[in-house]
Amino acid sequence: MCKPVSLLNRKAKYLLEKDLKDKFHAQDIDEYCENLKNNSAGLHFKDGATRIETNSTSPEEWQDFSHENIENAERERMNSAQLRSNIDGILQSTSNDQRKQVDATNLAFSKRIHETLDTKGKLEDHLNKILGQIKEIEENISRLKKGIADKEAPLKLAHTRLDTRGGRPNVELCRDAVQYRLVEEVHELENSLAQLQSRLADTKNSLKGLTRNQLDVEDDIETKNNTLFIDEVECMGMRKSINIQQF
Repeated sequence: MCKPVSLLNRKAKYLLEKDLKDKFHAQDIDEYCENLKNNSAGLHFKDGATRIETNSTSPEEWQDFSHENIENAERERMNSAQLRSNIDGILQSTSNDQRKQVDATNLAFSKRIHETLDTKGKLEDHLNKILGQIKEIEENISRLKKGIADKEAPLKLAHTRLDTRGGRPNVELCRDAVQYRLVEEVHELENSLAQLQSRLADTKNSLKGLTRNQLDVEDDIETKNNTLFIDEVECMGMRKSINIQQF
């Protein structure tokens, strides 16, 4: 398993700092030795001072050790720089993709909002037509009711006349032209009333259908208003409040 770059960098840093610390220490020792004189204080004999320490290194090993530390640190530095470059490229690509997705989503929202507004406008136009038809039908119902009321008085009159003439005595109870005309008038008025009442019933049924249609359209318009509030106010408002920065 590969070690994390940060761990390798810290290791290279540690080795460089340790090597540098040892060199400063060795330099201090050499400078001290260089400054020693025959009459310097602290001079002493040391048994085995001339022996070579078993853990000592040759000048070539000394140089190779520091050179390897430097090369290793430089290699890790280059790897880190390359990694940062790769990360920057990925972040830039991710940022560009994110920006494209944001723009595409905003465009989809705008298109959907426009479609909803257009449909809502058509529904409102249709509702206005329905309300106009309802008003017209209500006026027709009023006229039909008035027409029926206007027919009832003449019909009552004809019935009253026929009933009153039925009281004529004996031979005077004649099926004369007046009698036949009154009967004909009653039939005409009753047929006219029946037609008016039938038309009134049909008109009322039409009014009920239009009223149901009105409620359906109003409900659809309310749904479109809710959709617009969610898409245009809440969603788009939230999206506009979030500033998506380019990398």
